[in-house]
Amino acid sequence: MAEEKKPKIDLKARLGKKDAGATPAPAPAAAPSAGGLPPPDVGTPVAPPTPRPTPGLPVPPGIPVGPAPAFDASNPLAAAVAPRPAPAPAHPPQQMSTRIEVDEMAVQEAAKKARRGGFVIAAIGSILFAGVGFVGGQSYQQGADRQKAHVDAQELKAAIDKSRGELDSIAQKVDAGRALLTAKDPKDRKFPDTLDDELTTIIVEFDGTMLAGRRFSGFPQDVSKNLFDYVALVAALNDHKTALKNLLTKLEKPLKESLAASASGTHAVQQIVLLGGPVGKDNGGNYVGNLATLAPPLSFTGDHPDIKDDFKATFQGNNITVSPYKGGNLDKPAAVYVVGPSFDAVCPSDTKSQAAQLGFKLQDILTEIKGEGPAPEGQVVDSKPGLIERADTLSKALEKI
Repeated sequence: MAEEKKPKIDLKARLGKKDAGATPAPAPAAAPSAGGLPPPDVGTPVAPPTPRPTPGLPVPPGIPVGPAPAFDASNPLAAAVAPRPAPAPAHPPQQMSTRIEVDEMAVQEAAKKARRGGFVIAAIGSILFAGVGFVGGQSYQQGADRQKAHVDAQELKAAIDKSRGELDSIAQKVDAGRALLTAKDPKDRKFPDTLDDELTTIIVEFDGTMLAGRRFSGFPQDVSKNLFDYVALVAALNDHKTALKNLLTKLEKPLKESLAASASGTHAVQQIVLLGGPVGKDNGGNYVGNLATLAPPLSFTGDHPDIKDDFKATFQGNNITVSPYKGGNLDKPAAVYVVGPSFDAVCPSDTKSQAAQLGFKLQDILTEIKGEGPAPEGQVVDSKPGLIERADTLSKALEKI
């Protein structure tokens, strides 16, 4: 059997070197795998571009220039030129981890303290801000109160001064009316027929509405008290003024007639005293007198009446006629007349009583307005100030505010 000729190994082709004009040999077919399946076709490796040599540096002979040829596992010398894997380190480096242990109770306690501290700080801050706000608000409110009290004092002073002028006007009118009624000479006495209208026109405008909504925090205590007293006294004066007007209306006609009669010197006899007769003695035999009313009254001028006729009067509901008593026994009925002023002093007529009441009313109003005046010499009297004096005092006090 002829000796088989061994194939020639082309080292240059294996090492990636090519001769000029030579054609590279085709790669041998891969051996089948142990399982009978052909190995996967990995394709022909493409060599990277050959880098240019650095100028000025010669290339040593026998050393190929360019990248290393691709590794062929089917080459018999593959084992010799196969790249060796890098040896594994004896002890691979392990990544060091740090474990931090935390006490959960400590963390919770710290969190609670932090919350408590935050609450305390927030509470302190809120108190400080509230305190600043309160002080600022209080200062602002005090300033507003002072300004309001200042304005109220000005308005009240103007109202007090106005009411003071009205009081003085009322006092003048009332004093003039009283002077007409109480003149010393009866011929000069007159009824104040204009006083009613004058009192209606003059109104003291200072009631409780003047104090509504006022800021009394800026007023001294005595000023506030005097203002309320002044309101009450003015209200009482207005009530008394209304009563006086009603009385003037009621007495105007009878007083004018009475004053006119007095001014003309005419007097009138209103009553007689019955003497003697069946009713002239009591059961004990004592002489008595009985009053009867003349109808009509006996009018006269001068010092005394000229009595010539019998008296006509009413007694116990009966009309009687009785002769004037001229003297002698009293077996028969007789009568004497009663002097008017003496009877009025004991039993004043309605007209005279109301006239006296009118005089008292006028004086009372003057006292309310002007005061009681100084006490008589040698007497200690706690006199009360009038409304005019109170108004002057309040006006000065409000001016200070």
